[in-house]
Amino acid sequence: MHSFIWQVRELREYQIPFIGLKNEVNHFNYEIDKKFFSHFDDSLVQDCRIFVDLSLDKKDRLFILNFDISGTMRSECDRCGEDFDLALHGNHTIYVKLGDLREEDENNEEVVWIPDSEAFIDVKEMIYEFVHLSIPIKKTHPDRPDGTTECDPEILKYIITPDTGQEAEIQPDPRWDILNKLNKN
Repeated sequence: MHSFIWQVRELREYQIPFIGLKNEVNHFNYEIDKKFFSHFDDSLVQDCRIFVDLSLDKKDRLFILNFDISGTMRSECDRCGEDFDLALHGNHTIYVKLGDLREEDENNEEVVWIPDSEAFIDVKEMIYEFVHLSIPIKKTHPDRPDGTTECDPEILKYIITPDTGQEAEIQPDPRWDILNKLNKN
């Protein structure tokens, strides 16, 4: 019980009270680390330092939230397997409307409806999702200014061919050729 209360208090800063805000662009800044992601099961992000600049453009019954995400997370390189600081960058927009969900917006992931009785916009899950959407599909060490990679050279000599500098194609084991011929017939 005490752990739950502590978690609720800790995540309260991600609830934006919009009732007192003027109808203009309002700015909120968050620094996210592993403590934030510990509240979510199965997060891909563990060790990180991420900055979220949120601009909330308040209208009468509409809020336009723009999340600008930048920072780094600890990740394993897909090429050499070494841990490194992966740069994250992302810009995501979501629309929050007051009132009842309308049928035309039912399948629109960019529109969130909150009841008229609500006094807060809770952005913690939005931040969680947008950080994960900012993770590149291929996570590799960045290249140095001279064009060489920061990957471990001992590992690279097993996967990069020296003559082309490209990743080596894995040649199939010739013992499987007979089975492959049988499978084609």
